[in-house]
Amino acid sequence: MRVDLRRDLARKKMLDPRGEIAHMAGMTQALEEQIAYLTRTVEELSDVVATQDAELRRLTGIVDLLAQRARDREADGGGGVILGDERPPHY
Repeated sequence: MRVDLRRDLARKKMLDPRGEIAHMAGMTQALEEQIAYLTRTVEELSDVVATQDAELRRLTGIVDLLAQRARDREADGGGGVILGDERPPHY
Protein backbone atom coordinates (compact mmCIF):
# COMPACT_ATOMS: atom_id res chain seq x y z
CA MET A 1 0.00 0.00 0.00
CA ARG A 2 1.64 3.22 -1.18
CA VAL A 3 0.75 6.56 0.39
CA ASP A 4 0.65 9.42 -2.11
CA LEU A 5 1.32 12.46 0.07
CA ARG A 6 0.56 15.04 -2.61
CA ARG A 7 -2.88 13.57 -3.22
CA ASP A 8 -3.56 13.37 0.51
CA LEU A 9 -2.51 16.99 1.06
CA ALA A 10 -4.87 18.10 -1.72
CA ARG A 11 -7.71 16.14 -0.12
CA LYS A 12 -7.06 17.68 3.29
CA LYS A 13 -7.68 21.16 1.94
CA MET A 14 -11.15 20.11 0.80
CA LEU A 15 -12.15 18.28 4.00
CA ASP A 16 -13.72 19.75 7.08
CA PRO A 17 -11.85 19.21 10.40
CA ARG A 18 -13.85 16.10 11.25
CA GLY A 19 -13.16 14.71 7.80
CA GLU A 20 -9.46 15.41 8.23
CA ILE A 21 -9.42 13.53 11.51
CA ALA A 22 -11.23 10.57 9.98
CA HIS A 23 -8.88 10.65 7.00
CA MET A 24 -5.81 10.74 9.23
CA ALA A 25 -7.24 7.91 11.35
CA GLY A 26 -7.73 5.86 8.19
CA MET A 27 -4.19 6.58 7.03
CA THR A 28 -2.83 5.72 10.47
CA GLN A 29 -4.69 2.43 10.48
CA ALA A 30 -3.46 1.58 6.98
CA LEU A 31 0.12 2.35 7.98
CA GLU A 32 -0.20 0.28 11.16
CA GLU A 33 -1.51 -2.66 9.10
CA GLN A 34 1.36 -2.31 6.67
CA ILE A 35 3.90 -2.20 9.52
CA ALA A 36 2.33 -5.30 11.10
CA TYR A 37 2.48 -7.14 7.76
CA LEU A 38 6.10 -6.13 7.16
CA THR A 39 7.07 -7.07 10.73
CA ARG A 40 5.52 -10.52 10.31
CA THR A 41 7.27 -10.96 6.96
CA VAL A 42 10.65 -10.00 8.44
CA GLU A 43 10.16 -12.47 11.31
CA GLU A 44 9.23 -15.26 8.88
CA LEU A 45 12.24 -14.51 6.69
CA SER A 46 14.47 -14.44 9.75
CA ASP A 47 13.26 -17.93 10.68
CA VAL A 48 13.94 -19.15 7.13
CA VAL A 49 17.46 -17.69 7.19
CA ALA A 50 18.17 -19.28 10.59
CA THR A 51 17.00 -22.68 9.30
CA GLN A 52 19.09 -22.34 6.15
CA ASP A 53 22.13 -21.31 8.19
CA ALA A 54 21.83 -24.42 10.37
CA GLU A 55 21.44 -26.64 7.29
CA LEU A 56 24.40 -24.98 5.58
CA ARG A 57 26.59 -25.54 8.64
CA ARG A 58 25.51 -29.20 8.78
CA LEU A 59 26.22 -29.75 5.09
CA THR A 60 29.55 -27.93 5.30
CA GLY A 61 30.55 -30.29 8.11
CA ILE A 62 29.65 -33.30 5.97
CA VAL A 63 31.62 -31.96 3.00
CA ASP A 64 34.63 -31.30 5.23
CA LEU A 65 34.42 -34.85 6.62
CA LEU A 66 34.19 -36.39 3.14
CA ALA A 67 37.08 -34.26 1.88
CA GLN A 68 39.20 -35.39 4.83
CA ARG A 69 38.34 -39.04 4.14
CA ALA A 70 39.35 -38.60 0.49
CA ARG A 71 42.67 -37.02 1.54
CA ASP A 72 43.30 -39.85 4.01
CA ARG A 73 42.63 -42.53 1.37
CA GLU A 74 44.92 -40.81 -1.08
CA ALA A 75 47.66 -40.55 1.54
CA ASP A 76 47.28 -44.27 2.32
CA GLY A 77 47.87 -45.12 -1.33
CA GLY A 78 44.31 -46.22 -1.97
CA GLY A 79 43.75 -43.54 -4.56
CA GLY A 80 45.67 -45.23 -7.39
CA VAL A 81 44.38 -45.25 -10.93
CA ILE A 82 43.79 -48.57 -12.70
CA LEU A 83 45.35 -48.53 -16.15
CA GLY A 84 44.36 -50.71 -19.08
CA ASP A 85 43.74 -54.36 -18.25
CA GLU A 86 45.20 -54.29 -14.75
CA ARG A 87 43.12 -56.03 -12.16
CA PRO A 88 41.85 -53.90 -9.29
CA PRO A 89 43.63 -54.49 -5.96
CA HIS A 90 40.74 -56.51 -4.47
CA TYR A 91 41.28 -59.47 -6.91
